[in-house]
Amino acid sequence: MVESELDKFWNKKIETMPREEIEELQLKKIKAEINYAYHNTPFYKKSFKEAGVTPEDIKTISDFDTKVPILYKDDLRAERSRTGDPFGGLLSVPLNERVKVINASTGTTGVPSVFAYTNDDWMMAAEQETRLKWMRGWRPKDIVFATGIRWHGYVVISATGLDIVNITGISDCMYPLPHIAKRHVIEMKYMKPQIFAGPMLTMSAIFEAAKKMGEDIKKLFSSVRLIDTGYGEIVTKTVKRRIEAETGVPPERIFDFGGVADPLWYFGDCEEHEGNHQCDDLFYTKAFDLETHEPLASGERGEIVVTNLFAEATPMLKWGTEDTGAVFTEKCGCGRTHVRSIILGREAFAANIKGMRVFPADIENILGDIPGFTEWFTMLKYSKGPMDTLKLKMATDKDKVKDPEEYKREVKRRLKEKLDVESEIEIVESVSDLPFVGHKVVKLLDMTKQA
Repeated sequence: MVESELDKFWNKKIETMPREEIEELQLKKIKAEINYAYHNTPFYKKSFKEAGVTPEDIKTISDFDTKVPILYKDDLRAERSRTGDPFGGLLSVPLNERVKVINASTGTTGVPSVFAYTNDDWMMAAEQETRLKWMRGWRPKDIVFATGIRWHGYVVISATGLDIVNITGISDCMYPLPHIAKRHVIEMKYMKPQIFAGPMLTMSAIFEAAKKMGEDIKKLFSSVRLIDTGYGEIVTKTVKRRIEAETGVPPERIFDFGGVADPLWYFGDCEEHEGNHQCDDLFYTKAFDLETHEPLASGERGEIVVTNLFAEATPMLKWGTEDTGAVFTEKCGCGRTHVRSIILGREAFAANIKGMRVFPADIENILGDIPGFTEWFTMLKYSKGPMDTLKLKMATDKDKVKDPEEYKREVKRRLKEKLDVESEIEIVESVSDLPFVGHKVVKLLDMTKQA
């Protein structure tokens, strides 16, 4: 059945608003959030004073882009160390009166940051979640099998979105892996969900467990209409091809979903798969030059910087995500007018090989069609400066790699051909032998800090 234009959107008026109106609304909210943060948080009072800026100086979005400093986790860590305040001077409401949730980030690049949210913060985040779920095809009466991380703040937001849309959720914890994967296989087999939602790591564990149990993976996923994955990992075309090969779910029904927990910013792609949509009435997103911090035009590559336009408990103005990518303002083919972003990877996960930044996504795109390649690998940083050789530890699909030495030779040949770099390859016994942070495989392991 062809979906009507009205049914395609959760909130068509907002999601298809003309860009001029979106930017007017964003400016209005930016001014209000700046004024609120300046007068209610010690951190922004101090930060603005040091930058020589007052709320009255911000009259245009360009003023905001160029005059307000980018906020980084290290800024909050320094403030936390200086004052002992776990929120780093960002808390703007009474902790024991209005705060509903206190959440910590994953800590992918260091010590986790701590943030608080009011009930209104939470419900606005749930509105974002509901729109994104609807855009990706989640519908009332669907059954979703979700492997969540119980401590992560997103789990509650997601559950609220399920309630609003009227979707039945089968939630199971993803840890410990791979020991719990057998239970996931059994639950998938008998509950027959229409949607699978979870990190690629749990999906791979399910594949591995199903094979050991003698279960047909394609049959296991035969009821699944769409797959939501990513959750902090980059969903490349290579990843989609591998998922399709295992499950039979076509790439157009495999969706990329992710976000940055600190500002409650989440995103996902639509059926066009041309970048990840966000909610421009709730967030302002821009790419900035990695070195100069100058704002960039639509499509230019830089650091993704996000401003939460509704935060009450811990305001987030120009949060530096440390992710490299591009933001596109052009209207999407799906009809939505809000910006889309493409994430290339975290800047901290890029290896410096002879002065060239090599991202994990680059590795996947180069090696993705080698039989047995998986997205589970770690690049090793063994020098504080540029490195001459790319060193990789990799987990492979053993069913498809019959000759490990031949596999390594092909990997080295591809990397030399595409990047003009020499490489050293180590194949590990299992994905569990790679380093982890939370549910994510560490993509760049800094060996210089271990020396």
